[in-house]
Amino acid sequence: MDNLSANLRVIITACQKVSRFMLRDFGEIEQLQSSINGAENFASASKTKIEKILVENLLEARPKYGILSETQEIKGTDISHRFIINVTDGFENYVHGLPFFTISVAIQEQKNLVAAVIYNPVLDKMYYAEKGEGAFISESRMVRRIRISPKRDLFNSVISEAGQFKHFSSARILNFGSVGLSLGYVASGMVDAFVGFERNVFDLAAGLLIVKEAGGIIRAFDKDGKDTEEIFGANMVVCGNSYLQSEIKGCIMKK
Repeated sequence: MDNLSANLRVIITACQKVSRFMLRDFGEIEQLQSSINGAENFASASKTKIEKILVENLLEARPKYGILSETQEIKGTDISHRFIINVTDGFENYVHGLPFFTISVAIQEQKNLVAAVIYNPVLDKMYYAEKGEGAFISESRMVRRIRISPKRDLFNSVISEAGQFKHFSSARILNFGSVGLSLGYVASGMVDAFVGFERNVFDLAAGLLIVKEAGGIIRAFDKDGKDTEEIFGANMVVCGNSYLQSEIKGCIMKK
């Protein structure tokens, strides 16, 4: 990871710092599973604390940038740049002591996503990308470039995060409970496509850039099945290669 841009270094450093607190709290949550209310209360407090620390670290490096998260919006003096963050993407997994959650951070410049990181601190697995520079994964102290799956048919394909499972009887469906993790798996070719329904900017921002830089195509559809440029909050978002796009849309629209 020696050739990282300044933007990616800022995000990665902040994610690694905050992950220490998250891992410590996650260890506590694992011990609280006999009391689900206790675990959920502790996890909620942890999420609030972790977001505060992450925001502080990001703004220390880029004090003029804005912040957009699920819980707050901070207007920066640099109105053309902002961080879009999701500190515990996969919160229900976090509450239940399951290691399938991520810290997700993207930088938006004007209307364009220009840098993104999705980090699973438990597995120490990080997906990252910068506009025009490709997508990469860092795991076990190794970095490699990633590409989406080339699979051409739905039969035996694996689709993640599909909310309406009945539409895909010909495909294997896996729901990881984390949009960021799902999109990371799509970008690295471990999963063939992602289908999400009514997902917001906090869920999607970082993952969409990483999938795109891994060679993927992102399409959004309104409630009538028509293409829309309004990805965030669209009725359906499909990510994957060009071969599966039409088949997936066809399966859903004919129901």
